[in-house]
Amino acid sequence: MHTFHWDDSLAHSVIFMHKNVKSFALSLPKDNSIRSSIFTRFFEDIVTRMPKISSIDLRFEFPVKLIEGDVIRLLSNLPNLDRITLPRFCLTTKIAETASRLGKLQTLEYQYHRYQGRGDPADIVDFRPKLTEVSFPSLFDFSTTIAFEDAIKFLTIPFSPSNLTIIYLDSPTTETPTTLSALLNAIPEACPLLKSLTLTSALFNDMELTSAPEKEDCVNIDTLRPLLKCPKLTSFEIEHHYPLHLELSDIEEIATSWPGVETLVLNPQPTYLEDSNLTLRALLPFARHCSKLQRLGLFMDATTIDFPAAESTSVYQLPTFRSLHCLTVGVSLIQEDGAVALFLSQICPLHCEIEKGVTWENPVSQELADKLELRLKKWEKVEELLPLLTKLRIEERERAHLLKQEVQDLRIRTEVLMDKFALAGTPVNLDGCITL
Repeated sequence: MHTFHWDDSLAHSVIFMHKNVKSFALSLPKDNSIRSSIFTRFFEDIVTRMPKISSIDLRFEFPVKLIEGDVIRLLSNLPNLDRITLPRFCLTTKIAETASRLGKLQTLEYQYHRYQGRGDPADIVDFRPKLTEVSFPSLFDFSTTIAFEDAIKFLTIPFSPSNLTIIYLDSPTTETPTTLSALLNAIPEACPLLKSLTLTSALFNDMELTSAPEKEDCVNIDTLRPLLKCPKLTSFEIEHHYPLHLELSDIEEIATSWPGVETLVLNPQPTYLEDSNLTLRALLPFARHCSKLQRLGLFMDATTIDFPAAESTSVYQLPTFRSLHCLTVGVSLIQEDGAVALFLSQICPLHCEIEKGVTWENPVSQELADKLELRLKKWEKVEELLPLLTKLRIEERERAHLLKQEVQDLRIRTEVLMDKFALAGTPVNLDGCITL
């Protein structure tokens, strides 16, 4: 047995511990009376009986400060760790310093899962680990809950981890575009190997946004532009309280500057639902320039299908996505589900999933819940219609292609026949009749 998951009495788990266990996941009890000396002894058993652990996953639902010393001693005595998984709000300054001294550590993460639990946001305030020249020599995957100002300091201090390829930062506060801009300006130099970046900013407790936010409160293209300086970045996701303030020209800039992007999710579920500068036309630059794009998320106004009229273009001239597996629409506006599905069928590949809805943790009013339900039902209808319409479009394109080939073949045959008659001196009627 190399993998050991335990969610029961701590004492009973000891008989299953042995030196060959490599992966250990542990759910700690919630009882307030069992958080001091018993944990100390139990963690000592882990070190003694399972010294070769390379992956440890701690799950609990109480402030990590209550057992911080025990966790530090546990991690310090497991030198083979290459993965540490903690609940949200549990990477404190001292725990981070301890983790930095683990030479084999590759992944330091938290998980959102309910079974993972969560700590106390107060425990991660003022995140200021002191690092040395041997800190985090192997770390490439880093995810934690942290204020963006603290993240900037962590990524730019001397001896900060320089080999990061995956970063997931979950801020417990609603970050301003100014702070987000400072973070994105720091990342290209601090993390030159970065391939995947996810930034989430906490939503306000008051979810009821009845009026459009001010432009200065919204992330815009100037905020995001530093991302284009990350040569290896192929995945970016952002979640913010307010809609991103992007125009179609900004989307064109992102798409043309980032042809290798594979995942791009630009805040498809803001809490202001009434307006978006982007329409379905915003999908076209990505279809045209980003051939590797597999997942795309935008908050759009799909109430208007504003693509060129049928008399000026054909459906076959619209660019099509080559690799798209998932289109995330979040809470995008929609009225005519049939028209939207018809448009998407022209640019989406077969089996492309429509992802809709919200992941908000905050409660909402009944009025907002009803509005969301109506909107999401329309997107569900789009998802239902899209596969059939896409299949029809594919068959339509195939028939058009065959017809084009037949016409081309007929034109070649006609030209060859005309050349033969010309060489033989046979007169040819210009109306298409051949005189024999």
